[in-house]
Amino acid sequence: MAGIAKIIGWSVGILAVLLVVAAGAIYFFATSDWVRGQAETRVGVYSGRKTTIDDIKIDWGSTAHVRLRNVQVANSSWGKAPYMLKAEEVDFDIRLWPLLRGDFVLPHLTLHKPEVYLERNEKEQTNWDFSQSPVAAGAAKAVAPKERHQTPLIGRLEIDGGQLGYSDLKRKIDVKGTISTATGEAGGQPEARLDLAGTLENQPLKVHFVGGSAVMLRQTDKPYPVDLDIAYGATRLAVKGTLQDPIQWKGSDVQIELAGPNLADIYPLLGIPGPRTSPYRITGRLEREPGVWKVTSSTWHVGDSDLAGDIAIDERQTPSHLTARLTSRHLTFADLAPVIGASPGKSGNVSQQQAATERHLQAQGELFPNVPLHVERLRAMNMDVSLDAKKVLAPSYLPVTALGFSVHVENGVATVNPLKLAMAGGTVDGELKVDARTDTPAVRTALALRNLDFGAFFRGSRFFDTTRGKIQGRMSLAGAGRSLAQVMGTSNGYIDLAVQGGSVSDLMVSLAGLQIVDALVLYVTGDHRIPIRCALGRLAFDHGTVTFQKTVLDTQKSVLHVEGQAELKSQIVNVTVTADPKKFDLLDLHGPVTVRGKIRKPKITVKVPIPHPVIGDAKDIACEALTKQLLSGKR
Repeated sequence: MAGIAKIIGWSVGILAVLLVVAAGAIYFFATSDWVRGQAETRVGVYSGRKTTIDDIKIDWGSTAHVRLRNVQVANSSWGKAPYMLKAEEVDFDIRLWPLLRGDFVLPHLTLHKPEVYLERNEKEQTNWDFSQSPVAAGAAKAVAPKERHQTPLIGRLEIDGGQLGYSDLKRKIDVKGTISTATGEAGGQPEARLDLAGTLENQPLKVHFVGGSAVMLRQTDKPYPVDLDIAYGATRLAVKGTLQDPIQWKGSDVQIELAGPNLADIYPLLGIPGPRTSPYRITGRLEREPGVWKVTSSTWHVGDSDLAGDIAIDERQTPSHLTARLTSRHLTFADLAPVIGASPGKSGNVSQQQAATERHLQAQGELFPNVPLHVERLRAMNMDVSLDAKKVLAPSYLPVTALGFSVHVENGVATVNPLKLAMAGGTVDGELKVDARTDTPAVRTALALRNLDFGAFFRGSRFFDTTRGKIQGRMSLAGAGRSLAQVMGTSNGYIDLAVQGGSVSDLMVSLAGLQIVDALVLYVTGDHRIPIRCALGRLAFDHGTVTFQKTVLDTQKSVLHVEGQAELKSQIVNVTVTADPKKFDLLDLHGPVTVRGKIRKPKITVKVPIPHPVIGDAKDIACEALTKQLLSGKR
């Protein structure tokens, strides 16, 4: 929100600078010998900058008429523009008696072809900072309005052919445009207009502002209208409404709308480190208390999800502090994927860039995109954000039904705790931490899986009705990198999973063991349920290499073993599945199944030996002891 205030402030600030220069000239006219050369010297001392005025004409009276021609105020020594302020002509009337009590009353002010160039260098110095001149600094502080009725009273303000330039080297802002006054539509009240075009972070930036007249700025009985539109790349920001007191932002009736393909793109514009998202649109009411911006009663449409809540940014703290309380009655789980750097897929409401990323992943057979997350921006602002989603729509292979989390960001460290998902009839809860204090962020997560329904992961498949059991597990992973691919490619830790007291599809077991008689019969007669004694295993992560350790499925018919590795840096998997039967089978091919290739589209092959009878002497494994050992952390 600070960015909005700055942009509005530019237009007001331009008038303020011109008024200060004009007031300085008037002060001199009332106390000097009217010598133009001395006027330039006095105004230069007043402003702290070399000032030239080609011609001065004054018609004295209780209301003096003053005309200055070719006024020029020099730029700072480091500024790039040839001057900070220039006007071909400044023509105004000023009432002298109100000056004695510190009031500026200008029945008329005309600025003909004013040019203002505002600059901020890499050291955060500004060329409009007159602090080196005690006179100018003191006068500016004295005349700065604290309330609406304290603003200079200008009866009629005319700006003809005004030019404005603004450059900020550190923030990579470079814009130029016009400022003018005009009569409103359909002969309405005069209004001030500001149009700028340029670049921000090498992306196109356009600013269009329409505000009330100078008279309306001072009139306390009428609300002051504001209409601001900003286009930054594909991001659009609109602020429209009225303010009872625009100086203190009181009595506001202002609506804000923010929309774009990715919420992370707002950082250069507003200084808010938004997360990566699907295309979004946010609307709400913009309010302000001393030092605090608020967006209340906001509604969010992100991808195919709807959210609502309030946001506040407290600028009194260093760094600024953002608080957001969001709820959702309809959340599509895929819309959370970009937040952690994953792909939301190619269907649904996704941006062109996200669709292109998904196509690339599919073509390469990869799962983790190498898209920068820019988590270093977390250093710019502290945050407390919570989301409570009562209803979540998720794919059958990841059956999440509800979720909630709180994110606390302090000095570049983001902690998601608590993190809780209602999933497959059970829960997944724990903590996620991102340490972005260094150029290579570190990520850590610890999750616990409790009582997940094994069959829920097969919903919609032929195996759903015959698959049962409860999954218990835990996950502890740590990695480092600027994208999800880099984090996973450096990850260390483990994932432990165990299932007991359930059942599995007879068809799955038969196909895994290549017992062709059973498989053919089941294809014809339908799938059967085989009780599971247990299924358990550990995925051990070592610098991005995942090894299947003690990964077995023990049924009444067979013991299935999974062995092999997956290299997450290259996203290549090499895994073998074998089945040891527990009973005699006359025609058992008993060939291993290998899964090799890119993790997203591996090649599955079956080694088929000569058929031969198998005695089937595999023994039951010690399920209870092994499960207890696995989930206790013992290997």
